Amino acid sequence: MHPAGRRGESSKRGDFGCILIEGGKANMKRTMIAVIAALCVLFTASASHALFTLGAGIHYVKTVGDIKDEPEFDSNAYNLVASAQMSLLMFKVEGDVEWVPDYGGSEESLLMPQALVLFGGFLYGGAGIGTGYIDGEWFDKPFYVLRLGVEIPLGPVGVDINANYRFMDTAVFESVDSEDLDSVTFGAIVRFKL
Repeated sequence: MHPAGRRGESSKRGDFGCILIEGGKANMKRTMIAVIAALCVLFTASASHALFTLGAGIHYVKTVGDIKDEPEFDSNAYNLVASAQMSLLMFKVEGDVEWVPDYGGSEESLLMPQALVLFGGFLYGGAGIGTGYIDGEWFDKPFYVLRLGVEIPLGPVGVDINANYRFMDTAVFESVDSEDLDSVTFGAIVRFKL
């Protein structure tokens, strides 16, 4: 093919491409503005229809991982829980902080912040992730949570009864090498609507 033909052909493509690019920039701006506006409307509408609750409760923890066989480890514990939750339709986003005053018989307090995404209404389930802070040190790995629960509405107050399985493994404990700290928890949280 003659170089001029290629040049002319690419020039047409280039011109056509420039039109697309120039038109694409204008369309991209309009699309971005429309998407941002739609997200703002959706967020505003969602926030006005979302249900916000604060709660407090207790968790019973039964450690089922390998560490339960250690003679000095107390595999049963009771934790205090503070919880905030936002519900929109069938979805819930929850943030919890648990406080264990005497973790595993160590005489050390353990704080465990965690976030969960839940689906359902009266009967619900979901998953989450969290970490722990004990003796001035954060866990080196996050833990993961699976949850099933029942939420009983009682007017402006609700009772959330749940069962959780935590997949935990951390080297933060000097006396625990690679033993897993998996645990089953049963919780009850009283929630107040805001």
